[in-house]
Formats: sequence, C-alpha cells, structure tokens
Amino acid sequence: MTFDLSKESSPAQHPPGPSRRLANAADASPVPLIPSITKLGDPVFAINTSGVLRYANDRATEVLGWDSVAVIGESVLPLVHPDDLNLVAASMETATGKSYGQLLRIRARHGRGTWVSLELRSAMQKSEDSEDGEDLIVIVARDTTDRHHLDFDQGDVDMLRSVMNNMHGIVTLLSRDGHVRSVNGAVTRLLGHDPELMRSEPFISYLHPDDRDRFLDQVHAIPANASADFEVRLRSSNGGHHVCELSVNNLLDDPVVKGYIVSGRIASALVDARERVDFLALHDNRTGLLNRDGFMQSARAMMADGGGLGVLVIDIVNFRSINELYGEPVGDAVIFAVAQRIENVRWTDLITARFGGDEFVVAVRSSNAATIEMLHERVRREVGQSIILEDHEVNFAIRTATAFDATPKALDSLLVSASNKLMSIKRNTHSESGGISFDAINERRLQLDQLRASLNNGEIQPFFQPIVDVQGTVTAVEALVRWVHPVRGVLGVGEILPLARMAGLAEAVDDRVLELALQFAHRLDQAGHGHIDVHVNVDPKVIASPSFGHSFLNRCAHHKARTEQMVVEITETDLLAPSAISLSNMNKLRRAGTHVSIDDFGTGYSSLVHLLELPVDGVKIDRRFVAGIDIDAAATNLTTAIVGLSESLRITCVAEGVEQPYQRDRLFELGCQAFQGWLFSHAVPPDELLTMLPNITPTLSDDEPRPVPL
Repeated sequence: MTFDLSKESSPAQHPPGPSRRLANAADASPVPLIPSITKLGDPVFAINTSGVLRYANDRATEVLGWDSVAVIGESVLPLVHPDDLNLVAASMETATGKSYGQLLRIRARHGRGTWVSLELRSAMQKSEDSEDGEDLIVIVARDTTDRHHLDFDQGDVDMLRSVMNNMHGIVTLLSRDGHVRSVNGAVTRLLGHDPELMRSEPFISYLHPDDRDRFLDQVHAIPANASADFEVRLRSSNGGHHVCELSVNNLLDDPVVKGYIVSGRIASALVDARERVDFLALHDNRTGLLNRDGFMQSARAMMADGGGLGVLVIDIVNFRSINELYGEPVGDAVIFAVAQRIENVRWTDLITARFGGDEFVVAVRSSNAATIEMLHERVRREVGQSIILEDHEVNFAIRTATAFDATPKALDSLLVSASNKLMSIKRNTHSESGGISFDAINERRLQLDQLRASLNNGEIQPFFQPIVDVQGTVTAVEALVRWVHPVRGVLGVGEILPLARMAGLAEAVDDRVLELALQFAHRLDQAGHGHIDVHVNVDPKVIASPSFGHSFLNRCAHHKARTEQMVVEITETDLLAPSAISLSNMNKLRRAGTHVSIDDFGTGYSSLVHLLELPVDGVKIDRRFVAGIDIDAAATNLTTAIVGLSESLRITCVAEGVEQPYQRDRLFELGCQAFQGWLFSHAVPPDELLTMLPNITPTLSDDEPRPVPL
C-alpha cells in the first residue's frame, strides 16, 4: 500500500459556521429567488447561514406539509431528524467554502409529525433583493420516502446506511492510495468534520504529524484480508486531537471494496485513566500531594544535586476524635485543608507529601538549620487554624518536629530522626484534644447509637408538608424526614442528616423515608386523593446509581404507588454536571410518568438556561429568595426570572418557605401558582394531614387581605 501525500495540505480555513440557535421570526422575511428555480417540480428551499428559512416553493410545502406563512423566518434545524442534525450542521458550517454541496440524505419532519426522507443538493447564492445582501444556501430536494417500493433492494440499502451513520464508532472507507472514499456519521459527531470536505483527502492528513510515519509503516505490513490495531491521534474540526483506537482491515483484494476499512473509537478516557494511574503511583489520591514513594524519589533527587536537607513532619492532634465527633466527611475536609495550606506555603526547593492518615512531611533544600526552623514556624502559624464547614467552626491543632543534615547521605535517617522527635512530643504532652471536648465526643457517640436504634424501632419516619394553590387547595405534599425522639421530641432534618452521614446511615434513612412515602401515596389514592402528588428527595449519589431507575419503579409497584403520582426532587447544585447515568435515570422515571423537579432552584449559581438542558418537569424556588422578595432587589429579580422561565417552558414552579401573606400575594402576581410554607402548614404526620384535606386555610388575621381567586 502506498498512501499518496500529494494532496496533503494544511486544513482548509473556513469562515465561522452558523449559529445553531433558533432564530426569531421577526428577524426574517421571504426572499424571492430566480423564477426558473422556483418552478421546478422538486422541493426548493433557501436558508441563511444560521439555518433560518427564507424561501420555500409550493412543491416544498406540499411534500413536507408545512404552512409556508408560519415557517418562513423560523429555523429549519428543529425540523431535521435528531440523528441527522450533526451532518446538516457540519455541512452548513462549511457551506460558504464550497461552490456546491455534495448529495446529502436526511430526514425532515412532516407537518403531520411523520418523517420524510430527502436527498439534498445545495449551492450558495447572493440574494440581490435582500437589503443586507446576506448569503443564502439554496437547496433542491427530492423525496425518497417511497423509493424502496420501486427499487428491489433499496430498503436494505437505507437500513444499512442508517446503521452505519448511527454507529458509535468511526468507520472510514479508504481507496488503494489511502484517500477517503466515504465516512459514517460518527466522524461528524465525534470529530466535527464535514464528510463532504473529507472525501478524496489523504486519511493521514487527519492524523497527528508525529503519528503518520508509524501508522504508514504498520499499515503497509498488514497482509491481504487481515487487520491490525493502532492507537493514534486524530484531528478534530477545531484543531485539537483525540486519541483513538483504530482497526485497519486490508481489503485491497476484495472485488467490491478494493481498499481499506478503518474503524475505531475515541480512546481519550483510556489515556486519561493511564495518566491517572501514573499520577497515583507517586501521589496521594485524597489530597494530590506526593505520597511516600513520590516524596522519597523527589527528595533523593534533591539530595543528588548537593546541599543540605531539612525535613519537617506534621500530624493533626487527636485526629481520631475529630472523625468521631464530626464524622469522616469532616475529617476528610480537615485533611484536605491541612494539605492545601501546606501546599500554599511558597518556599524555594520545597517538597510536600502526605504519608497517610494525618501524617504530612515537608523537605526543603537548605545550607543551614535556620532555614528549616523558619519554615517550621511558618507552618505552625499558617496550617493549624480552624476551618468553617456548613456554618460550623471545626477546631484542630497540629504537632511538628524537624531534622536537618548539612551533608545528608541517607534520607531514611533524617525521617526517623524527625519522627522520633514527634513521638517524644506526643509522650510528653497529656490530655491533648486539639480544642475538642471529650464530653462532646461521648455525647455524639451516644447520639449515633440512638440513631441506629431509631431506624429499627420506627422513630425515623416522614412528615408531610402540603403544597397548595393560591386558594389553599392541596395539590401535593413533600415527605420530610423526622425523628420522633422519645426524650427530645420531634427532630428535623438538621439534627438527623449530620448524624446519619457520620454513622454511614444516610442512605438507610433515605430508604426508610422513600418506603413510607410510597405507602402514603397509595393511602392517598385509596382515600380518593390520588390527584395529590407526593414529593420525595433523592440523594445525588443514589440517582447516579445505574440501578436507581429500575429500583424506584419496582418499589412503586411493590407498594402499589402510582408512578405518575410521585415527584422526585433533586437539588440544583447536584445537577450542574449530571452524569450520563443520572440523566438516563431521570428520563426513565419521566417515561414511566414520574415527575422530576429541581429543589432549591437559584442557589446553584447556574444559568437559568440550564433548565433547557435537563429532563425536568418543575422547579422549587429556594426559600431564601422568597424571604427576600420585595426586600432584596436581587432576590426579587431572580424570583421573577424563575417564574417567567417556568411559565414559558410549561413546567411547574413551587415557592418554598412562604411564611407571610404578602409573600404569597406577590408571588401570585408574578405568576407563581403553587406555594409551600408555614403560612399554610408545617410538616405533619400522615394521619393529621389526611384530616386537613382537601383545603388548608392560611393563618391570616381578619385585617389581612386575601389573594384574588384563580
């Protein structure tokens, strides 16, 4: 095989591609075209480089069932089948760099909601009648929907083409000299290239320059009708490179193919994993500092360069008690804070490491002991300070010891010397607690034991807070965890969850609440209140589990709870970067009729447009914004925006924390239709809630105005 590089050149530079946003109809008006074109028997369209429809002839509206008045000025991209959208967008982006486009086969939405198969050919035209002289893409289409009725094997060909274009992996057919003959849709989806511009180009021009010679040598060695695997970097349309695993099949002797088939997949995740493994070999996975092996390697390299070496060892006073009092998540936060503060100590020739547990080690090149003592004092001053976590101050202290050798020969002896000093400090210091009360530790241990017992004796249970419309009619309830403590009374979520996390019982508490909430949903339905939704909060770790969607629906069936009566709430901050599994679970619930809502919306500092990207049915305005309405301008503006966007997206909007009549009335004026808060009711046990249905009278004084009924 001889790949011909005569056509190889730097990637063609094209003007920036079209914006893929939907256009406003007011931005456009019909543009007349050449009369001879408009009279063709095939559909003819004209779009601008943003995809806005400027013209459609009568045949086009007939074939596609469009209302020409309604669609002129609108983007055509929403009318393209989702599987074909990448191909269309890529072709539009490079349209201005081509005299005419190659034949495209796509599917477009018919006015009746079905899909029409089309073959498209396009060309650029300057609209002389347009005031701004914008470039237009004139498209002549041909309806191929019924072609399989005429051609014996056309159905199989279409099916094969669809399969190839929808494969997740890259498939490329190369000629004998290594030029691209055809590619599948994955090349566009994964790398962004326009298939039209790839045709007849040398395949190796899309490889990283450093990989080309190796790739050619290996391909030349592939026997006929055999294949070989490679790892190369392929160029994307934006100029970057992706590591890919390719398989090249030599079919030069095949009478039909007469070339090479290259298939593969993006392997960036594999490369990232390898780099991660290499990193973890020398670094601590919790803090990112060097681990013991990494420290020894770096410190010995420093010793080889000559000069004195000072070592500083650090540990956290009574770290085990911090874990017992506050829980392991807080202990982890303390470890991370100490690591970050040590790392932030800027010092020439400084090596920082975590050897494990609460033990940290620092090494510094120095010509005398004074340098290590100065570093010692700075670490003592800057590292052992309290941290603030969730509005709580966590106090801790550190112990330190040093060792120095002007002509070090053995790193181990320096470390042993410093460690022995630290052990001596520990032995000679009594009753150290790092600012932690041992009585508090014992009290917290007792509380953890009580929480474990409460799960077994039924003390952990949900109370239900109503969600009402402006007239006080209950439309939904939210299940909120409560601990019916035999001594301390009813304890809320603020008392339960910190303890549950410390004891590793958070998931068990959530399971208990969900189980009883599903039972109550069935009870509501049996009592004739099946229209009242039941909201349950789901931890982000749980919804990211592959089995969650299936498990949730199975539990609904087990407890005879109707899926369409359930609403799963997820905190907004947990959705800023949802995993593919989380999104899949959300979609699975919605297909089963269960609604998905964003809790505490507005607190995640994400764009309101984030709503457009998530499969959700509703939002809850965080109580902090409700409390600040008409008091804090920012809170009022954000609340107004959330309500307006919810209305435009046709999703429900619930205002949480409504405690005053003026808050409810103001929210109603803004368009909010659902309210939750103490103005109507606090969370109550299931039996008490049933006696309150169907309406709740807000606690208003006689002189307080009531809202205008819906």
